[in-house]
Amino acid sequence: MSRRKSGFWEGVDDGRTIADMSDVTRPSLFGHLPSSLRRERRPDQPPTKERPWEEQSMSPRERRSYVLGALGAALCIGLVYVVGLGLLILLMVMAWT
Repeated sequence: MSRRKSGFWEGVDDGRTIADMSDVTRPSLFGHLPSSLRRERRPDQPPTKERPWEEQSMSPRERRSYVLGALGAALCIGLVYVVGLGLLILLMVMAWT
């Protein structure tokens, strides 16, 4: 293995600040959020509630209806893809026979 050659700038630090990075925050993983939804965590503030979905704002019946509605929508979208793929295969079989 070759060793890295020591250059002129390696290990030299004169202590000057080129760019102040103290106010830079990490970007959101979900893209650009409006400022009202952004959470700025500062060490002097007490931690906020980490799991807002655990609030009991919905009754179990409402929560079940939301879950079943989302499941039904996902199954409908999946059904459209399966039917489309089946029609494509049927057209290919009819064209080549």
